[in-house]
Amino acid sequence: MFKRILTASAVLLAVAACTSPRYVVSDVTRFHTLAPSGESFSGKTFAIVAVSPEQEQSIAFRQFGAQINARLSSLGMNQFQGSTPSAADYVVTLDYDVLGPSPDVSTSGGGSFSLGFGYSNFNRPWGFGGYYDPFMDLPQTETRQMFTRRVELDIYRGSTYTGGPRQRVFEGRAVSTGQNGQIEPVMPYMLDAVFKDFPGRSGLSSTVTVQVPEDVERGGERAYRPAARSSY
Repeated sequence: MFKRILTASAVLLAVAACTSPRYVVSDVTRFHTLAPSGESFSGKTFAIVAVSPEQEQSIAFRQFGAQINARLSSLGMNQFQGSTPSAADYVVTLDYDVLGPSPDVSTSGGGSFSLGFGYSNFNRPWGFGGYYDPFMDLPQTETRQMFTRRVELDIYRGSTYTGGPRQRVFEGRAVSTGQNGQIEPVMPYMLDAVFKDFPGRSGLSSTVTVQVPEDVERGGERAYRPAARSSY
């Protein structure tokens, strides 16, 4: 009976480890010249352009543009349909990169407490107890490869984008560290962090945690213990 309980407990622990929630944790800094509650964006148009010519030709950038479009549309804005971005009310630029990997070393363990039945010299159970054995669970070192993901999103007044000094009205920076070295899977959550309570307080840095939905495909990603900074 006791063996069955131990087996069931081990199964539950294994399942819990595999279904641990995953998060993207971003350090966000925003500067802007907008009112605390934001300008009246309703009905205004915006055009999204890439900072890097290489990213401009990327299919992934088009997907990121659609994600930005959804967030700005929720503010009542409309995506500009013309061919000249500076003709829009606002021009939105996006730049991003991934640095790494760099090793992250952690140590765990250092003792073991065991529970079980004891037996007498006559092979009869004499009771239930526990003991601590400092040698059964020696400290273990785990090294994970971590990546630093960076997203920069700026908003300019369209009329100034090509005809004179550009007037930037908003700039947002998000930096996240995690085990996923691809920018595509984490971009939606980093954009959520940049747009959280938009436009926010100018000059304020904050840490924004966004949970990754359970139905997001892990893509063969091995199970790992959630990290202090980011588990995805």
